[in-house]
Amino acid sequence: MMNIIEPCCAERQLPQLLREQKGRAVLFQTYGDVTFENILHSVSCMAGNDHLTMTLACGEVTQKMQRTLQRYQDRQWITTLHLLTDDLEGETICIEGDLGTVIIQGPIIDTASTNGRPVLYAGQFAKADAGRHPIAQLLDTRLRRRQAELKAAASVAAATADSVSGAKKKSNRKNKKADEKSNQEMA
Repeated sequence: MMNIIEPCCAERQLPQLLREQKGRAVLFQTYGDVTFENILHSVSCMAGNDHLTMTLACGEVTQKMQRTLQRYQDRQWITTLHLLTDDLEGETICIEGDLGTVIIQGPIIDTASTNGRPVLYAGQFAKADAGRHPIAQLLDTRLRRRQAELKAAASVAAATADSVSGAKKKSNRKNKKADEKSNQEMA
């Protein structure tokens, strides 16, 4: 039997469902009406009360999601936020705290849909004493790989800009010498 989570009950049903599985992954579905904010609100307390670390891997972060994340950071519920915005391997929310780690994989929806189509998610909760979960470690690895790619791209861009700047300086010196020579010939 598939567990169906309704937006009105997500705050109660989702934590209960994840805790019952005792560290095992569980599948659940919504009808496209449980948003990113509903999920975040319902599971963040499972990891701890505040000063949480959040990893968010998704295609794009919308303004509504940014406002939600900003509110959580302003209240210091989340103190560390890692974003992977070009993730092609699926959308994931991973929240780590002193009580445990909560992982939700599936479409990150910022506005409730009215089409009523089923949306499938996988979720898992592991207590802090169980150690870091392999999915959290995988996300950390992907984050470090992406940071390395961005640094490499930035250094290539900087090197290109330096070579273009050097070429312009040489060109300016040649033009200046040519202007001085033509001025001397005219005199």
